Amino acid sequence: MIKMKPKTLKGFAGGRSSTVTGIWTVAAMWLILALPTFCWSVQLTLPGRAYQGDIFVGQCKPPAAVFVDGKAVTVSSKGYFAVGVSRDRKKNLIVLATDGGKKVSEVVLIMAHPWSVQRIDGLSNQYVEPPLAARKKIQKDNQRIRDCRAGTSYSDPLFLKDGFSTPVEGAKTSDFGSLRILNGRSRSPHRGVDFAAVEGASVFSPADGIVSLTATGMVLMGNVLMIDHGLGVQSVFIHLDRVVVQKGERVQKGQTVAHVGKTGRATGPHLHWGVSVGTTAVDPVRLLDGIYGIR
Repeated sequence: MIKMKPKTLKGFAGGRSSTVTGIWTVAAMWLILALPTFCWSVQLTLPGRAYQGDIFVGQCKPPAAVFVDGKAVTVSSKGYFAVGVSRDRKKNLIVLATDGGKKVSEVVLIMAHPWSVQRIDGLSNQYVEPPLAARKKIQKDNQRIRDCRAGTSYSDPLFLKDGFSTPVEGAKTSDFGSLRILNGRSRSPHRGVDFAAVEGASVFSPADGIVSLTATGMVLMGNVLMIDHGLGVQSVFIHLDRVVVQKGERVQKGQTVAHVGKTGRATGPHLHWGVSVGTTAVDPVRLLDGIYGIR
């Protein structure tokens, strides 16, 4: 675990100092739960830096509103909010908290991450160069996922108390963010992680949440399940054999929610797990190592 010397940046909000403290380990996050009420008018707690593909949890003093790059984010009743850093982001993040006419703004430094290359051969050509009718269906499928991610998220941070765990028993076989070369042709980067598993194996909810979408027959993704963990953080599972929960159902960490399959564009049975914050895809594995934003 990396230990960092706390960094305090003092700004001015309503004539009083405001504090931004560089952190994040999960232990530090639990500590924040017990912090006393601050006297500052507007207060932000953030990491000093984050890497491409990271997710980090910040906190403001309620009832402040929080904006990341000018866009409002979901804030819990206790002031928690989540921020995702896209795979390709090169600019630093600007986080603004406002409460009435008072505000404080801070910058999170974005660090580069090295991405791998993954080659997959043997796919049916209909999945690499799909015909026009299939492309139109793929666009509709993708829009359905985007709409779910962009919709209103549950405001409670359901994942904070117990964190995340691996959603299936099996070895990780591909990384988030890897450049994908399918049948020798370059395609978009991988937006999740894959786990080897036998067909029919149980898929577990990686954290507490509420089922936000179930779908069958998507061209590339096959049978799909999405779970909202709060603060805009959602999991997506694709290529499933079947889903055993329904939209709107509350699920607990470790609960069986689906079974592994090979539907959609898949060379064999496996589980693809993706995580997003709003519409930004992030690396799910970084939720498993117990570190949010600093490694």
